[in-house]
Amino acid sequence: MRRVGDQANLLITVALLTVYVVGVGGSTATAIATREAWRRRMRSGQRADLAAGEVVLDAPSLPSAVRILRIAGWVAFPFALGLAVFTNHQYSWVAPVAVLVMFGLNAFHFTAMQGLGERLTLKPDGFQFGRRAVRWIHVSEITGAHMGAFRGMTMSEAGEWQDPKLAPNVVFYRLNRALVHPRKTVLQRLGGPSYFDGMIRNVFGVPTEQLLRAMRDRRQTALEAEKPPLRRPRPDEVLPLRNPEA
Repeated sequence: MRRVGDQANLLITVALLTVYVVGVGGSTATAIATREAWRRRMRSGQRADLAAGEVVLDAPSLPSAVRILRIAGWVAFPFALGLAVFTNHQYSWVAPVAVLVMFGLNAFHFTAMQGLGERLTLKPDGFQFGRRAVRWIHVSEITGAHMGAFRGMTMSEAGEWQDPKLAPNVVFYRLNRALVHPRKTVLQRLGGPSYFDGMIRNVFGVPTEQLLRAMRDRRQTALEAEKPPLRRPRPDEVLPLRNPEA
């Protein structure tokens, strides 16, 4: 009877491990293929003019079906790992095989996902990244950085020497706490940068320095046009209306 239970436990572990491998491994392979197809298309395409009007920058992303498969793989991950390590004592080969497969596949997965992103729309009054919309007058700081799968480094300032292997590939932005209350997801609060409120991964086929310069110029133009207050008014305070013709 105990042997039957051990066999059933092994079957469940293998089934969950299969779901993990198919979900995470399949999304990893799809991400690599999508990124390579995107690179070939960008080589033959035209560069976008980031300074003109409304600019839409598309990014390579996973299809909806693959995203669902990826979620299923990550849901199965902790259960498969726990069963493999703590319950399959009769089969000594299960734990090391599962740990080796998961460790290697996770490393490939996080590296492959670095090449994917979301659509970025630059507008005169703000920008939209994925589902999040931000107004330029609410942004207090914009900076570039290099982010790898397991490390990050701030971008060098103008005129400083820069390691070619650490070229900037992300743009961080911080919102003005005096004007807005930043909203962060649980994942951003646990694993994201605490100082900045958002990160834009540059996978749009344009240099990060060019994107950073365009965002800073648009922000400066919006600030000069709007002249926003430096803080929110108190409940009992009435601010004078600004003359639109001034």
